Amino acid sequence: MAYFTESQARLFSNVAVSVSMTVVMAGGMSLIHSGYCDGFFKIWAKDIIVGCPISIPTGLLIVPIISKWVDRHTDNKNIR
Repeated sequence: MAYFTESQARLFSNVAVSVSMTVVMAGGMSLIHSGYCDGFFKIWAKDIIVGCPISIPTGLLIVPIISKWVDRHTDNKNIR
């Protein structure tokens, strides 16, 4: 079985979280704005396609910054 290095795991985790949040948020926002209609899944897919190129780079930039900030303000360094 192949394992990720620590940097690969961090990258994969950030991308997976970004895509997952995009899928959920796009679905929620599509439901709020358009309601459930005949073309709902087509609208949702378009929103995901637009959202991923925005969310992935944002996640790769913002998540490490937030993680470092949380690490600096955490007493217990053995959380990970």
